[in-house]
Amino acid sequence: AANEKRRQYEVERRMNPKTLKDFELLYNELEAWRHKEMAAIRALNLDDAEYKERMNDLLAKQSKALQTIDRLKVDASKHGHKQRVSRMLELMSKPKLWELGNGEVQEVHTASTERAQELMELYQGLNDTTLTIDERLDVLLNTKWTAKDFDCPLTRDIVELCDREAEMLNRGRSESTLGGLRKRLSNLFLQFIETPDFNPEAARFLKTQQPMLSSTGPI
Repeated sequence: AANEKRRQYEVERRMNPKTLKDFELLYNELEAWRHKEMAAIRALNLDDAEYKERMNDLLAKQSKALQTIDRLKVDASKHGHKQRVSRMLELMSKPKLWELGNGEVQEVHTASTERAQELMELYQGLNDTTLTIDERLDVLLNTKWTAKDFDCPLTRDIVELCDREAEMLNRGRSESTLGGLRKRLSNLFLQFIETPDFNPEAARFLKTQQPMLSSTGPI
């Protein structure tokens, strides 16, 4: 059972590499394969034309493999970014811990954590690909009015993108053509969430972490 689990782990790290060590393994194995293939070609004692043809084929296969590894690196980077953002949003919206007079600890939501939770839910809505058009329009409207409470270049861009997408959807524009616009809106709204002026909880991620418990109030 242990050997089978190890085998599955080794297969998974090659099919879906995530860490630097996983990619180092792929590059090393590709290089070992290339040397092995080159040795096999040389052992055939081919004439110059056949040797050159075989080596060109080998180079083409190596290039294709490198392209595949590069695509996997891009996918892994995107996945890692999504996980980091998700974790940050969860931490922002967690309730505060208050230490009571009797020494017990109580979780308390404050205006700032409730604000962070609302922003997290909006961000999740913007990135939810399963919404109906009506649900998407509702998310866009809420996002627009959330940003419109503040006036700066960032919030004006968010409002403009919300209006643009809503107009396209109301005109019957295919959702498959809106990928670029939605990606930009998602990125801008994440910047909004990460700005303490709009989301006070974001300030905790711009300075040294404070102690987890305090006898005088919230953390």
